[in-house]
Amino acid sequence: MNHVLIIGINGTFGREVGIALKTTGIKVSALMRNPSKLPVALQGIDIIQGDVLDHSSLERASQGIDAIVYGANPPNYDWREKAMACLESVAELSERKALILVFPGNVYALDPTDGPEFDEQAVQRPRNEKGEIRQAMEQRLQVAATNGATVIILRMGDFIARDAASTWLPVLIKEGKSEISLASPGAETLRRTWAYVPDAAEVVARLLQRADELEGFNQFHFSGYRLSMRELADALEAAYGKKVHIKSFSWWVIRLVSPFSTLFRGLIEMRYLWNEELFLSDTKLRTFLHNDVPSTDIHTALLQCQFLEGTGRKGRESI
Repeated sequence: MNHVLIIGINGTFGREVGIALKTTGIKVSALMRNPSKLPVALQGIDIIQGDVLDHSSLERASQGIDAIVYGANPPNYDWREKAMACLESVAELSERKALILVFPGNVYALDPTDGPEFDEQAVQRPRNEKGEIRQAMEQRLQVAATNGATVIILRMGDFIARDAASTWLPVLIKEGKSEISLASPGAETLRRTWAYVPDAAEVVARLLQRADELEGFNQFHFSGYRLSMRELADALEAAYGKKVHIKSFSWWVIRLVSPFSTLFRGLIEMRYLWNEELFLSDTKLRTFLHNDVPSTDIHTALLQCQFLEGTGRKGRESI
């Protein structure tokens, strides 16, 4: 593995994978509409200006590469018209050039009532349109694998990461003078699957370094953390040294605005995941990596994310 192209490098997954690959000495390139938005930690990598939907710029970006990391994600849950179109361009290129294609999977196509524990053999039964779109994307990747590409899907829970504007925790955590408030969108004792993205990115780097051992189509589950909001509150208290008060999330506001917002309609659609437990079994991943799976302790992860203003948290605009 010598050269990896990242699409969506200024997103959470693409950025963290880029950082992980850069530290291994693998050459990293990025296709970007706006090169000025390149994350500071990735300054110095090769940038090709262009759009994933523009075949000529995608072709230029693919020169000399061995793999593509697909981190593109239409913002604000605006997937209906954009998600499959963006993936199609990359899937077709990966087939034609017999490339390795890494895709970040999520849990949207899984039905918690079939669990709560899910391995890679679990049947996908999406409950809504968001899940159906994610299922269709993975089905397209299966086709790509039969047509010459090598596909790696790493399935993860909700992201925990620094400067991750489109994730839950920066919205749920608010700092007061003497305490932290943590809004809970579901029962505070119900556990949820979380992925510390730097750990998941390191997994991607290790899988790419052993890509010659993989089959055409590969799915791996990243277990991450299984934490209730109560456990997360305790971890925040230990990490930041402030009392954490759990309060109810204001779903009524989301419902009120949802008729006018694609993002808020998407949040309502996926609310069921806050009411039912769903866990990812990582036995296959641990077996393949000989139990060498990165696992940062939750207190360190929360501190590194700098969720509080005093630790350098930036302003965020969306979930």
